[in-house]
Amino acid sequence: MPAHVKFLARHALVGFSIGLLAVVAIVWLDLFNVGSLIAGSSQRWMAYGMLSFVFGLTFGSLQMGFAIMLLPYGDESDASD
Repeated sequence: MPAHVKFLARHALVGFSIGLLAVVAIVWLDLFNVGSLIAGSSQRWMAYGMLSFVFGLTFGSLQMGFAIMLLPYGDESDASD
């Protein structure tokens, strides 16, 4: 597998994990009554799944974007000369 694909996949996984942790925190702390609203739903697993997927996708995309934008541009050793 090419190095750039591994780089993007690794950062997407990190971002997806952060998104899942955010969902767990929102539901556990019952921020804005999201946890209570989902717990009272008849299709709570679908709500958990959709919320987790959307948060994971968003945070994964953000993490990939940050990783790409923070890559060094060109050969930075020339800048000190």
